[in-house]
Amino acid sequence: MFVGRNHELERIKRRLKLDQFNAVLVYGRRRIGKTALINEAIRQSGAKCLSLLARDVSSNTNLSDFAKEAGEFMHLIGFNPENFYEFFAGMMEYSKEYPFVLFIDEYSFLRSYDADIDSYLQKAIELHSRGAKLTIILCGSYIRIMHGIVEKDAPLYHRFNEEILLHAFDYHTASEMMGNIPNEEKFLYYATFGGTAFNLKNIDYSLPFEKNLISEFIKSESFFEKEAIETIRREVIKESNVNTILELISSGKRKHTDLNNLLGDPSKDNVTRYLKQLEEMDLIDKSFVVNSKSDRKPLYYLKDNLLDFYYAYLFKNIRVRNIMQPEVFYEHYVKKDFYEHYLPRKFEEVVKEYLIKENGLSVPFFTSIGRLYYHDSNVNREFDVVLATKEGLIPIECKYSKSLITKKVVDQEIRQWDKLPFKIHRFGFASKNGFSDEFLNDSSLLLLTLNDLYK
Repeated sequence: MFVGRNHELERIKRRLKLDQFNAVLVYGRRRIGKTALINEAIRQSGAKCLSLLARDVSSNTNLSDFAKEAGEFMHLIGFNPENFYEFFAGMMEYSKEYPFVLFIDEYSFLRSYDADIDSYLQKAIELHSRGAKLTIILCGSYIRIMHGIVEKDAPLYHRFNEEILLHAFDYHTASEMMGNIPNEEKFLYYATFGGTAFNLKNIDYSLPFEKNLISEFIKSESFFEKEAIETIRREVIKESNVNTILELISSGKRKHTDLNNLLGDPSKDNVTRYLKQLEEMDLIDKSFVVNSKSDRKPLYYLKDNLLDFYYAYLFKNIRVRNIMQPEVFYEHYVKKDFYEHYLPRKFEEVVKEYLIKENGLSVPFFTSIGRLYYHDSNVNREFDVVLATKEGLIPIECKYSKSLITKKVVDQEIRQWDKLPFKIHRFGFASKNGFSDEFLNDSSLLLLTLNDLYK
């Protein structure tokens, strides 16, 4: 089953007409669905394709493997290029008579073992691409390595017709992989296992959520624990420092100054390069203040829910987990905080995803979304989800609770804005379980339920 990615699919397909030379770069974290996306685009286009998978072996071994498969593809005996320049040149020359797609998966392995491979490809493009009816698709999972291909002054800079950094699914697209289960369960799975296609595909949704959580994640050396560990191990420079930073962010230490002070000598910059690396890996992001023209002092948060859960509960309790059954660990170390703090925080994040997805559509058009602070000698206010529109601010209060939101609750929240120097366009509320009948005919408020998010 192929889900989502319609925009990316169309971007690739329009480069598969094979009437000229094209180059496409697709990269992103492991398990995100890159190969499935490319294969689907090729399938829908009907183009003839030579698909090659680079291995974590020497350059000569990969070249030998590629030459053998290419020779069979071209029905050409004795195709033995001495280097990758000759290989790429041979592919381009062949395509002038027989158009095809050349798809190289895990290209980052080639770059790791052969520093000249990008230059070889550049030279082949310069000397042999004229008249070629070939689309080369390069795909890789090491984001830092793959991003280096298109950096300024790199040999292949501006050589690609499409450069696609593939992200994990948002909450709504992720739900399409879960079948016909209640919306609340869809939210629970996304909040815990994230939006990585591979992870979502490897869950048995016919089982109760807590059973899956305990047996497939909380259990020591579980499938999803190994996935979380491998995600970090793939690209980080100093694993211990990154682990510490991710644990701190997951526990609520989200400011740069807090992270820096807790990691080492506060007089030094201990975290900037690690935070930048984690951003490049698409694992963390920043939240900004809507009532500030400056992007300084952001709050960091984990984009990957699988990692967020792992660092919130499992990483810091490894020793404890080893002396008790996973069901016991869940009851004593996870359950209460999970439902009272972790899920409300994730509900707020999903509401933000919904608002961004529906910006200018089912919700009023806004120009920024983020937090809002107001402090003076008499008032100390902080609001987590605020939309900035041309008509004023729209605060969104998120309530992840079993009870319905009543008019009394709404009035209490609205009173917090009394005497604050902000123009309010409209108030909004997001509730997991909905609202009391008092709001049936009230169109002055922007009201969202969990079910509304999944329409």
